[in-house]
Amino acid sequence: MLTAILTELPRTELLRTLHIKEIDPLMKFKTIQKSSTPEIIINEIVEHVKSGQLKPGDKLPTERDMSQMFGVGRSSIREAIKGLVLSGYLESAQGKGTFIRKDLPVNDLDLNHLQNTLIAEQIVELMELRQILECNAVKLAAERALAKDIQRITQALERMQACQANVQEFYDPDFEFHVAIAEATHNEMISEMMKRIIEKSHEYYQKFMPDRLCPPEQAIVTAQRIVDCLRIGDGQKASDYMKAHLGLVKIELQRVFETR
Repeated sequence: MLTAILTELPRTELLRTLHIKEIDPLMKFKTIQKSSTPEIIINEIVEHVKSGQLKPGDKLPTERDMSQMFGVGRSSIREAIKGLVLSGYLESAQGKGTFIRKDLPVNDLDLNHLQNTLIAEQIVELMELRQILECNAVKLAAERALAKDIQRITQALERMQACQANVQEFYDPDFEFHVAIAEATHNEMISEMMKRIIEKSHEYYQKFMPDRLCPPEQAIVTAQRIVDCLRIGDGQKASDYMKAHLGLVKIELQRVFETR
């Protein structure tokens, strides 16, 4: 009976009857920041550096030992170390280990910079994968591309040239340029794989300071060289220019972090 009465009452009257104060919909709550495991590890190491427990020149324990110390997987340790290297707190020496840098950053590591660092790691890994796949795919495209394929790639390049003043608009024709090359291989598996990887790359681009990441002018120069090589069927040179084209992102990432 009571349930039936309450369900018929208007919302405001129902809340008043039950002595419940309605929350103001305009009330603002502070956003809860959710930290990932690598972020927690990074913060912990940085705190040890700031407190003096870890000093410039100190060598970190091995990846395996740190995994046991933190009680996390080695992939999380690896990601955290990469983030700290990009942030300027650590340096890795091949065959010797990972050390606290002697020239530590002047500014504290803030949350936004930390998140950008972790995103940057993903971009670097994706670009390494893309270099392996696309440098070989463009060789195949040089052998198999039809006239209509070259036309589609050229049109994408022309759109890139038209959008070079606006980085946000530049991403769409850049995506089309790379997808068109993948589809010019006339290998469905390559096309599908490349499309997914390129989509993932652009997803990360949008998260990581998109106005600073991609240098359109340089990208257009190397893209033009790729098209020229495809037109004459020179797969090796097209591959070389593709490597340079994709390498621009890594160069720009390093520049962004060096200027912080």
